[in-house]
Amino acid sequence: MSGGVDSSMCAHILHSQGYDVTGLYMHNWNHDEETQDEVETPPTSQHNTTYLSESTLSTEHHSPGGNGYKPMPRTAPIRPKACTSDRDWADVQSVCAQIGIPARRLDFSRQYWNQVFQVMLQEYERGRTPNPDVSCNREIKFGELVEWCRRNGGLGKDRGVSGVRSSGGVREEGWDYLATGHYARVERDPETGVARLLRAKDSNKDQTYYLSTLSESVLRHVLFPLAQYDKPTVKRMALAFASSSATNQDDELTSLQNAALKKESMGICFVGQRKRFGDFLKEYLDPLPGPVRINGLGGEVIGTHKGLFQYTVGQASGVIHKHNKWVVLKTDLPSNTLVVVDGTQNDRLFSPGLIAEDWHWISGAPPKKLLQFLTATNSTNTKDKQNDEYPFTAQIRHRQIPQPCAIEPIFESAAGNEVSLSTTVANVSSARLFRVRFKDLQRAVAPGQILVLYDQDECLGGAVIKSSLLRPEYAHEDSGNQPSTVN
Repeated sequence: MSGGVDSSMCAHILHSQGYDVTGLYMHNWNHDEETQDEVETPPTSQHNTTYLSESTLSTEHHSPGGNGYKPMPRTAPIRPKACTSDRDWADVQSVCAQIGIPARRLDFSRQYWNQVFQVMLQEYERGRTPNPDVSCNREIKFGELVEWCRRNGGLGKDRGVSGVRSSGGVREEGWDYLATGHYARVERDPETGVARLLRAKDSNKDQTYYLSTLSESVLRHVLFPLAQYDKPTVKRMALAFASSSATNQDDELTSLQNAALKKESMGICFVGQRKRFGDFLKEYLDPLPGPVRINGLGGEVIGTHKGLFQYTVGQASGVIHKHNKWVVLKTDLPSNTLVVVDGTQNDRLFSPGLIAEDWHWISGAPPKKLLQFLTATNSTNTKDKQNDEYPFTAQIRHRQIPQPCAIEPIFESAAGNEVSLSTTVANVSSARLFRVRFKDLQRAVAPGQILVLYDQDECLGGAVIKSSLLRPEYAHEDSGNQPSTVN
């Protein structure tokens, strides 16, 4: 639970359905060890938490100074804490009190630093644009938290029995499921229990993009109670329940009302309200200025950039030259060059496809549909080829309408050259790279971001974008790249 309306209603819905629910709050950012120049601000609200006999810090809390946890020095001026962690934890406790369930606070700040935050910084240093929300889901929410559940009573069929008698019989330890307020669906085969990840009813809020690197073995133990609702309905439900639970009309706002009216959190909590995410990154990464060129590495120099990690493909560059709108086309790390183009809809910003790496299949293996498509594509008999040239859809960013596409593995020799191999499950599963071609040109394909593949409503998996495919008319303009890709 985060203190927001989605996770709050997730707990309420399950409790009202008869589940024995415990609210788990994850503390993922350690302010005390973040920097010595932080100025602590007092909490904005106080809640009485004496009713929570189970509201304790997790036994998994570790000293931030050990096991590789090494906070980086900062150079930023003194400022207040940006994250609302203390207030969110207070909100979680208040909501749990209203619902009538226990709450526990777990500390994963060390794991978040090592497995998400430092990896994010390394990606920015490589000149890429990572998505820490996807990493947080894989490594922390459905990684460390799942393992914590298994170690503390078990999860699913592995949970234990305490032998302590209660009014309902033997009290069991652990949990059957881990539930979150994500907008997504999980369907399980009634015979095998195999789970599939499907898009939510509310296409605008669908969050399968952020869940695309989870595994089927984890999804077997996950519930998404908001799958059938849209966001406005969830807010109305929260307000309705909150009103019905108020003792009189003069009561102050209840906890669920506060959750429903709370501004939705966006991005990384500890960044806070800042004008630019680049300002935050500069506290950890050293900006190295370099040239800004038009159209390619051989183009005219029109300015100096402030460090490549502060720029993302497709966004405004902030470069002032003549009266043009200069937009980021690419960042070239070897030459420390920022390449820009004129206009947000410049032709050079649009790509026919991309190369993806580190592919993750949710089921653990490539789908049969992909193998059938590849076999038909490689067939010399045109009658055997599939009529659908673009059998899948894909997203390169959250809330993008899924785009029709085709996908094929890239098999490499020991020397790194592309070779042809037979289409088998083993060969496709072992492929490190995949080429994705879209039916329509895609704007601003950014290396480091996540590509997610779908078969209709089913999310098949995700991969990291390595490079975009160049359009033929521009392939000759930039000698710093291979003919088919732009780094």
